[in-house]
Order: sequence, then structure tokens, then C-alpha cells
Amino acid sequence: MWKPTTPIVFAGRTLTDQEAWWHEFKDEFYELYEGAVDSDLLTIVCDTMHPRAFNDDPRDIARLAHAVLTYERPELAEAAHGERAHLWRTAAPRAKRSTSCRRPRR
Repeated sequence: MWKPTTPIVFAGRTLTDQEAWWHEFKDEFYELYEGAVDSDLLTIVCDTMHPRAFNDDPRDIARLAHAVLTYERPELAEAAHGERAHLWRTAAPRAKRSTSCRRPRR
């Protein structure tokens, strides 16, 4: 289980390892979103990530969660793929189409 390098004291009380993990995760997440984080979303993300990653550095996990939540598929690549698929479907009769992804005959 992850442990802080130095004990984290908050309001005169030393946090447990689990509380410290959550505290570090929350701080990093807030920094990544520049403070604009919905507390309900943060609780859901933290409750989801902690059981799966309690051995890992919470700041690393917060950066990973941020990357996943902010990922946007590139529209240009998607449009180009759609155009190629359309051209392939309309360019040749079915009998003459070839692909390297054929299943072996049984």
C-alpha cells in the first residue's frame, strides 16, 4: 500500500494512509483542472480509482485519470477512415475485393 514519504497532518490530525492517498489524489486533480472540479465527480473518480490503485502514487493516478477524462478522438483521422471505407465499398464489385484479413476456410 502506498504511504506518504512524510506524514500528512491536516487540522492537527495525522491522516491515515488511505486519507493521505485521497488527499494527494484530490490535490493533483484540482491542480490539473485548475480548481474547476465538481466535488461529486471527484468523489466518484477517487472511489473508483483507490481500490484499483492504492499501491500506486496517487498523483500519478490523478494524472492518468485526467488524461483519460480529457481525451478527445481526432476528428480528422476519423473522417479520413470513413472516406476510405466508403471508397472501398463503392470502388469494386464484391467478387474482386481482396483483403489480408480473411479467415481460413474449413
